[in-house]
Amino acid sequence: MQFYAICPKGVESLLATELESFGATNLKEHPTHVTFEGDLKLAYTSCLNSRLANRIYLCLLDDTFDTLDEFYRKVNSLEWSWHFDFKQTFAVSCVARKNKHIRHSGFGGQKVKDAIVDYYMERYEQRPSIDKDNPDYRVHAVVNGNQIKIGIDLCGHGLNQRGYREEGGRAPIKENLAAALLMRADWPRLAAEGYDFHDPMCGSGTLLIEAAMMAADVAPGLLNHDYAFHQWKQHDEELWQEVLTTAKDKAEQGKQTLSNHFYGSDSFRKSLPLAKDNAEKSGLLEFIQIDEQDIRHPKQAPVSDKGLLLSNPPYAERLGEEEQVTQLYRDFGDYMKARCQNWQAGFITTDEQFAKAVGIRSHKQYKFKNGALDCKLYLFEVAPENYYKPFDPTRWNPDWDKNLPEGAVMLKNRLKKNTQRLKSYLKQNEVTCYRLYDADLPEYAAVIDVYEDEAHIQEYLPPKDIPEKVSRKRLQDIVRVTAGLLEIPEVNVHLKQRQRQKGKQQYTKQSSDEDFKVVQENGFKFQVNLKQYLDTGLFLDHRKTRKQIHGEANGAKFLNLFAYTGSVSVYAAMGGASTTTVDMSKTYVNWARKNFSLNSISPYGHSFVQSDCMQWLEENQDQSQYDLIFLDPPTFSNSKRMDTTFDVQRDQEKLITMTMSLLKQGGKLYFSNNFKKFALEKSLTEAFDIHEITGKTLPPDFKNSRNHHRCWLIQHK
Repeated sequence: MQFYAICPKGVESLLATELESFGATNLKEHPTHVTFEGDLKLAYTSCLNSRLANRIYLCLLDDTFDTLDEFYRKVNSLEWSWHFDFKQTFAVSCVARKNKHIRHSGFGGQKVKDAIVDYYMERYEQRPSIDKDNPDYRVHAVVNGNQIKIGIDLCGHGLNQRGYREEGGRAPIKENLAAALLMRADWPRLAAEGYDFHDPMCGSGTLLIEAAMMAADVAPGLLNHDYAFHQWKQHDEELWQEVLTTAKDKAEQGKQTLSNHFYGSDSFRKSLPLAKDNAEKSGLLEFIQIDEQDIRHPKQAPVSDKGLLLSNPPYAERLGEEEQVTQLYRDFGDYMKARCQNWQAGFITTDEQFAKAVGIRSHKQYKFKNGALDCKLYLFEVAPENYYKPFDPTRWNPDWDKNLPEGAVMLKNRLKKNTQRLKSYLKQNEVTCYRLYDADLPEYAAVIDVYEDEAHIQEYLPPKDIPEKVSRKRLQDIVRVTAGLLEIPEVNVHLKQRQRQKGKQQYTKQSSDEDFKVVQENGFKFQVNLKQYLDTGLFLDHRKTRKQIHGEANGAKFLNLFAYTGSVSVYAAMGGASTTTVDMSKTYVNWARKNFSLNSISPYGHSFVQSDCMQWLEENQDQSQYDLIFLDPPTFSNSKRMDTTFDVQRDQEKLITMTMSLLKQGGKLYFSNNFKKFALEKSLTEAFDIHEITGKTLPPDFKNSRNHHRCWLIQHK
């Protein structure tokens, strides 16, 4: 009899070895599955005892085809009635790759289903029913090029579903992948030699339970052995009971002789009851100790003299988490060095930088897929001769440019070129906050802004066809090169992702850190936040605009609409104007007040208004007029504080007309926005004297930027 077993990518060779230990012959490894031969007893043994397979199929067809008709005929010609009859339900799944006739897995599954239904209609004039959720039989098809493999699922459920875990907790690892990690870590041999086992970030306890089951020789299918082959016409119940009894006897004997200790801990308190519940359902709780513990502040004494530590630490799932997670891995390394001296150890992670942060040299690495994520298992011995000092992001790395990939070298050269181009301007104007780079190279699509001794990087959302791993690596290159070239530690480089903001995302915090920094511009002080929001609090492209308004402000009444953090108001006030600062956000109005305080500006003669600017304009049409106005609206806004949405293209005529009604004859309105496709309404140019002055308001560091404002000077005719 021919069979094939499917498994996670990277587990194929381990699965082949496991099946061979059960007595399988003629084994062949393929991507994500292994074919093998054996008798019915082997099939039952594999279903019950395989720790690595997802499912095991009886192979009914292993052949080639050249046309769609041939594909149909070969499936239709199988004697399906030998396996199930038309009164039973079935479902079909298909995986199709590299075939010109079957380009979609769903289409391949439909053709298989049609061939099976037609088989019964031709012979019995009856058709079996389809049940996608709970069928009696699952038929599986693999189309790879012109090869076709058809099998009947003997399991009925995923073999990774052992039966002890109903909930997985945070970021659970599948049971068969956990078993694969244990086998790569040589746990069966270590367990036999009396080693203990420890997972200090155990989550729902999967690695702990799999390790205990393996050491006690408990078959993984003993808790969940309601297999699909019970419905199969060729099923031999007596043979199955024999296999089942043998497994139960081994498990009972294994538990009686088990002397290894299994220790689990986690800092996430909600995981602990879940882990204990899972261990109890597995029947192995008496051998497993689970406690609350943070590896940064360990409570437990060193576990024992020899053991295996294996864990699945957190990954950086969201942008900006890299530094936080990297620090966790540093703490993880310190924990192992202090608590698990001379132990064998391993962990699985998505990024090499996390592995390096542990500070222990790995002697073996294995690639795996954890769901959709590409991961590596790092194995090492916790011994002083393997320790090294990991990269410290809190210090500038003088070796930052060693072994840079080719793309990163190009980025380095571009940043150097930009630095040289701006050097004279920055020095002459004492500019310490400026734009260094704006997606000059397509592969490195990001904006780099310098704020004195720190940098702020905004990554543009990469195209969908760029693999996440590639975009993440490029992002790491940008951080490394920026920090290296500016001679600052990497912790001073703050990373955010710029994409089209929708709905409530528009003002969403990118970080929870309340971390403000004071910077200087033209001798004035401003508070910026490089961590919390996508925009930092100081629009660098308006540096010249602010200076222009400062020079015209003496004795003027100044109005700042959509004022953001009030930086333009500070310039106007310092130039001698009385100011009115209007913004809808309470946060930004308070921020503006702080900027005034930083510059020791007396609050007298200056007002701060929290209001929807459009509504404020409507309510103040009959109020006093202003000599100088700065109007810098967003492209779009749908804040919950507004009754309607705001669109700068749609609403410009109303907005500018109402604003101009507050401008004195001979006064100046500086109107700016960032909408690239903005087109000024003809009615406005007919009503007012308007000149675009963008070129005069853009500083040199924004001349080639794709993200800068456009600006118009508007006056009464």
